[in-house]
Amino acid sequence: MPELMAAPGGRPLAVPGNSPVDFDPWKRNRVAERKVRRENFWERMGDAYISLLAAAIAFAYAAGIAHAFSASLREDAQSGVVRSGIGVVPGESAASALVLLGLLAALSLISRLGPVAVDRAQGFWWLSLPVDRTPFLSRLLRQRLVTTCLYGMLLWLPVGYGTVLGGLSHGSFAGVLLGAFSLGLLFVLLSLLAALAQSRGWARHFRAAVHAAYLAVVIAYGADVLLRLTGTGSLAGFWAVLPSTIPAAAQDGAWWIPVFLLALVVAVSKGLRRHLQRIPGRELISRGAASAHAGAALALLDDKSLSAAIGQAGAGETRRSLACLERMRLRGGGAFSRMLPVSLVRGPYSALIRAEALVLLRAPKVWRGMLAGWGIPAAGVFAVQGGQPLVLGTLVVVGSCVAAKAASTAAAQAADVPSLESIIPLGRSAMRQTHAAVAATLLVPWGIALAGFLGWAVSADAASLGTLLVLGALAGAGLAAGAVRLAYRPALDWGSVMLLAALGQATGPMIQHFAYGYDVMVVAVVALVAGLFLSPVPALLPVVASVVAAIAWGVGTSLSANSKAHGHGGRVP
Repeated sequence: MPELMAAPGGRPLAVPGNSPVDFDPWKRNRVAERKVRRENFWERMGDAYISLLAAAIAFAYAAGIAHAFSASLREDAQSGVVRSGIGVVPGESAASALVLLGLLAALSLISRLGPVAVDRAQGFWWLSLPVDRTPFLSRLLRQRLVTTCLYGMLLWLPVGYGTVLGGLSHGSFAGVLLGAFSLGLLFVLLSLLAALAQSRGWARHFRAAVHAAYLAVVIAYGADVLLRLTGTGSLAGFWAVLPSTIPAAAQDGAWWIPVFLLALVVAVSKGLRRHLQRIPGRELISRGAASAHAGAALALLDDKSLSAAIGQAGAGETRRSLACLERMRLRGGGAFSRMLPVSLVRGPYSALIRAEALVLLRAPKVWRGMLAGWGIPAAGVFAVQGGQPLVLGTLVVVGSCVAAKAASTAAAQAADVPSLESIIPLGRSAMRQTHAAVAATLLVPWGIALAGFLGWAVSADAASLGTLLVLGALAGAGLAAGAVRLAYRPALDWGSVMLLAALGQATGPMIQHFAYGYDVMVVAVVALVAGLFLSPVPALLPVVASVVAAIAWGVGTSLSANSKAHGHGGRVP
């Protein structure tokens, strides 16, 4: 009970104690917000119109791509390039695994950014008051759940619409909406699960469990491939009962699924409400800062900063990691430092190479990215649909970009801190050449291994396989240059973009900004993709690939950026 004292008029006045007082700050906020909303009604209508128009345009593009993709698969059903006996996992099982991986990725993202969070101003004003936080946090969580549900629905709409047009599903337009609503509710349930872990203080262990589940799905996919190759069984029943099949089942007419999910969401929300008070204020503010950082990066169309915001969210140092760092300090460095001792340094080049190599060896996301980049085309090879040239070529390009981005970790860190580069007595051009050379030490062997695997998958003869290995090495060199170009991507010049937007010409520069770095990566693997589909592989193709790799290396390590999106061109820092 709060203590009582006399007010000037003799009325008792409550003095804040340790127990919350009966006061809802958010209710007071709503009164002020209602007035502001009435005054800005037409501005909000304009924002809603622009948002809906942008969503409709994005949906039209995505649905068109999905329709073209499915139509191509239907027309070229017998034109697979993968040798017989390899494409063993049916499309339904492969799709279930892919959707499940997407759900786990969404769960990891949600747990990093919240889902319960407050910004710094809210934390400063409200969390310090002796009031019940539950109504305040419930409303913030409810807003995030609605947004999450909408994102889930938008993600399913082009997929479901494309499968109906492509004849891969029997669902109608209403069925597509049911499937989209089911995926949105699944996203909401994942958010509630993450919020429950957050309220219990299990956030770190929760993310570790999600990563373990991610790895388990990959292992299960590999086990399914082995079982089918050896003819000893399959995991079709396992893939069919996973939650990832729920949207497709709802689209096929199971209307009770979204009803059941909605009832489950309501029940879990009520059960979670009483636990929100337990979340520490520091945890709420930390998640709010991470969300704000990610939102700002998304608003500025900076995917590099967005990746950094997501990667750093919730990455605080634990007692165990601090103790590990202290042990490393007492021993004079870790195992990687002993592998690359300081005595090997003979000058600025070797010092920079050693520093970059240590960064790459110590960053787990580098190796996860390299494995993911190799696993994406490999998973496509072991699926029925992966035998199609369009699917296989797309997966090779996507996997190459993922691996190259992982290999650019050290260069990206150097680009973010220019003062570090300034203390090394090397020119900027030499610095970028060195960054590309270090990235190439990872990507060239990676490209050779990928080319060898794909050559075996498409039944390449001995001569063609040797040529493919050369193409893989050249692709790795070009990817390394693209990785450095991506790491040093200049910031978007919003002044130029807004000026062009007034003239209706802003789309081109913005796309150019997005493609900066990825353009070199895609060009670098074109020869490898072409070699997979040509039998025998032309002897002239490695010559063409060499010229392409040399041009990609020059462009990727260049100091100039002639782009309307990055100002008027010229040399960039």
